[in-house]
Formats: sequence, structure tokens, C-alpha cells
Amino acid sequence: MDSKFKVLSLFSGIGGLDLGFGGDVTVHKGSIASMDWIEMESSTKDFVNLKRTPFKTVFQNDIIDGAKQVCVMNGIASNYHVRSIVDLIEEDFLFPYADVVIGGFPCQPFSMCGNRKGFSDERGTLYKSFVTVVQRTKPKVFVAENVCGILTMEGNPIQQIVDDFSDLGYNVKYQVVKSNEFGVPQTRKRVIIMGILKSVEEQLPELPDDWNVISENRIQCHIGKYFEHLAEPNASSDVSQMLYSGTKKLLKGQGQTAVKMSSPAMTVRAEHHGQIEFRRHANNPEQKPERRLTVREVGLIQTFSPDFQFVINGTMAQPYRFIGNAVPPLLGYIIARKVERIIGKYFTARSSPSSAVLPASSSD
Repeated sequence: MDSKFKVLSLFSGIGGLDLGFGGDVTVHKGSIASMDWIEMESSTKDFVNLKRTPFKTVFQNDIIDGAKQVCVMNGIASNYHVRSIVDLIEEDFLFPYADVVIGGFPCQPFSMCGNRKGFSDERGTLYKSFVTVVQRTKPKVFVAENVCGILTMEGNPIQQIVDDFSDLGYNVKYQVVKSNEFGVPQTRKRVIIMGILKSVEEQLPELPDDWNVISENRIQCHIGKYFEHLAEPNASSDVSQMLYSGTKKLLKGQGQTAVKMSSPAMTVRAEHHGQIEFRRHANNPEQKPERRLTVREVGLIQTFSPDFQFVINGTMAQPYRFIGNAVPPLLGYIIARKVERIIGKYFTARSSPSSAVLPASSSD
């Protein structure tokens, strides 16, 4: 499929989900179940570049300082607005047309590691901005990502969110996805909410009840494979590999254990800050002392490419947070492939002899 379907990205951060939708995704070959997905070998040993999905990002938005700069450094910034989405909506900003709207609205109000205030936290109502953008742009499909804590909150916020999108004329479903079951070397459990415009659905061959369920690339990969090519920080010329938190080990709390090379890593959290997990020095036969994971190692755990640039002006100020906030690009890629099949069926139906062809960039 040669068409470039347009994507509008909200809460974009450093573009993890955006990369899956049409960007360059580079992962360890141990994370890929099908050779058909692979475009070519990467310049990094045992890593591969995946075939691009047919999407083009036409708008990005986030309020996080520095996130746009990271996207610019990596060549993935596209009409990136560093403004509050609430302000843009109140100013009647003219959002560009898109076939798909994507984004991970703030998770801290729903996270087990956050304040669990849900909709009583101002950030917990930002999903309504997502709803408003969908209402104004009427994409054929939308994809929203959040933590699984949203399913166990008092007041059943997931049902409120589903109802709000449904009221706009969408068939809405959600799925719990364990990222480590889909090639991501990390025990990251997330809810993927997906909606298809009912007027679009009516023009498709009958969709199965599980039309939203992500099932491709069932494979597991441990972090040792992702770290094999890395030199220790004191022997590396990669700025992201040279930098790591100097925070000492505490008696309790998260981030006080060493990761195991033979299994998936812990969930990389946006609020890790300096309390990221430890790694034992690879060149020490007694496996001591330990150090915190480097920026590069954490990025690889999230399946950002081995050469993705995270560090601005050589500082440690934000990279852990940037990475923890992101959707793993490999997971984004798998989601994009699911959306591609839905949209592909729609345009096939529209171009049948009894229907006029509708270009990918046109509105319904």
C-alpha cells in the first residue's frame, strides 16, 4: 500500500508512538517473529530496520519542555506545537485533517505509581481534550494508550472514556497489552483504546468482534540481547551510554534492584528520575560494583533505536522522563499495522465499482 495516511499525534512526547506510525523502527532481530517485517540489517550488530507503515504524521503536540527538541534532533518532528492542548482548543485552533488520531494521554492520575486521583487530578481530565480533537477532526480511527490502573480506579473511568468517544459516533473497544509478549524486552502492561468511526465501519466487510485486538508478533526477547553490543560508559563514545544516574542505592523503594540479562526488564516509568534500576558491571567477574542503567540502556529497553539521540546539551535533566513517558516504538509499530489493515479495507471498499475512490487525505 503506497498511500500515506495522515496521522495527528497528541501528547506526542519524543515520538515513540509516532515512530511506529510511519517512522524508522530499529529493533533487535530477537524481537521479531516474522522475517517479512524486516526491511534490512541495521548498522548495529543483530539489529534490523523494519518496513515502514504507510502513515505520515501531520501534527504533533506536547507541553513537555525539550520533547520537541529531541524529535527535531532525530528528524521526526512534524508540525510540532509546544502548547497546552487545552489552550489550542480554547483558541479554536484549526487542527489538520487526519485519517488517524493517536496519543497517550497523561497516565499519572491512573497509575499505581501515581497519585490515583483519576478525574479529580487536572491531568486526569486531559483525555477530554483528546475527545474534543477527535470530535473536531472526525478521523476514521483513533488510538489512545494508558496504564492498566485506569481499569481498577474507583468510579470506573474507563467506561466514562469509552462512553465519551462512543457519543461521537465511534465503535470503541479496548485491550490490555503486555508488551513483553510482543517482542518488547520489558514488562510493560498497557491499555490500548481504539475506535472506528461507525460511518466508516458500515462501508467495510463485516468486522469480527475482536477487530481491535493486537495479536501479531507473539514473541519474547530479553534485555541481554539489546545490551550485547554496548561498551561500558567509561569506554563508550556514545553520549547516551556515557550518562547514568549517580543516585545511591536506598534501603527500600522502586529502582533498588539489578536487572537480569536473561529476562525482560522492569517497566520504565516516567517518574523514575534518578531511581532507575541497577546493572552490574559487565567487565567485573564478581559482578560488583553496580551502577544505574544508562540513558542508552533505558532507551533500548523501550525499543528506541541504538542511535536515537536523547541528550540535550550533554545533560541528564530529562532523558529518563522522556523515555519513560513514551510508548515503545515497536509496540507503536504493531498497533500501526493493525490500523493499516482496517484503513486498507475501507479504501478497498470505497474503490469498488459501485463506489467512488476517496483519496487518503480527504475527509468523510
